[in-house]
Amino acid sequence: MPEITRKELKKLISQKQFDNLYLIWGEEKMYVRADTEGLIEKLVGKEPADFNFHSFSKDYSLDEIAVAVQVAPFVSEYNVVRVADLDISALNKNDLDQLTAIIKNVPDTTILIFSMPTLEQEPKKPGAGFNKVKKLIASNGTVVTINRETDISLVRQLIRWADMRGIKLEQADAYKLQEYVGDDLHTLRNELDKLCNYVGDNGLITSEHIEMLVSKRMEANIFHLTDAIVAGNSTKAFSILDTLFYQRAEPNEIISIISMSYMDFYRARVAAECGVNPNSIAAEFGYGGRAFVLGKANQKTRTLTTAELRHCVDDITKATASLRSERVDGRILLETLVAKLLMYSGVKK
Repeated sequence: MPEITRKELKKLISQKQFDNLYLIWGEEKMYVRADTEGLIEKLVGKEPADFNFHSFSKDYSLDEIAVAVQVAPFVSEYNVVRVADLDISALNKNDLDQLTAIIKNVPDTTILIFSMPTLEQEPKKPGAGFNKVKKLIASNGTVVTINRETDISLVRQLIRWADMRGIKLEQADAYKLQEYVGDDLHTLRNELDKLCNYVGDNGLITSEHIEMLVSKRMEANIFHLTDAIVAGNSTKAFSILDTLFYQRAEPNEIISIISMSYMDFYRARVAAECGVNPNSIAAEFGYGGRAFVLGKANQKTRTLTTAELRHCVDDITKATASLRSERVDGRILLETLVAKLLMYSGVKK
């Protein structure tokens, strides 16, 4: 069977259409864990007997897995074996050959599940050994790859979670929470739980609550640096820049996001002047779930002329080239750039 989505996996589970081999992996560890547990529960119940369920999560050997796979089920339809976080890419040739043999010799009465609930892997380059095993499992069973949700999907999920607890979360505030925290569902859920506990039953999570209680990720701080610059707030801008260097943010990362933000501003401005719908610009430049930033861009930069925006983009481009091609002090270069950009915005404080 080719690779399937988690939605397709859930459908097959509900229909009790099971394979003897599974690989459940991807960036979104919360769903990897949840879908693995859902599959196991459907196969052997919430409290499976030890003789029908063998779980390997740490300090295990391939020999132990090989023995468990060959166990016959007792008073059950299946013998289920779960192998968690096996670093397949790190296996030597002999171990990889042994693992391949185990996979090829799974009995009809055994369901072998490889799950990666915590092991971090690069989705695009997981390694030759992993790709070999993945291909083998896909040919003989099911591979489920679960990667990050889009921004809009994350926002909808946050609103659903809040609603399940009887708490109101507006879409704009859900976007703010996602912007601050990032796209890891486990971290988002923890931050949302913290907010829900704070506002209490039937409460409302506001923007002020998020500002007060949620820890901002580094990328969010860089976006807020840009907001402070275009607002002409020099005190806040340099304070955020100090925080970023304290967080050991790379100068290239900071200037890259500043550049992206100003390109958003410039595109939105030109589109407005030409009478082009922001949605058309978003589609043309592949904004996807970030399309909303274009709608806010003109409001943020209302004190800047189009010519000044163009000068800002030019200065950012020159600073980026200097940072990448010369031996310069990244902090001094960024402080100089921020000062220039603040001058265009009209420093207010």
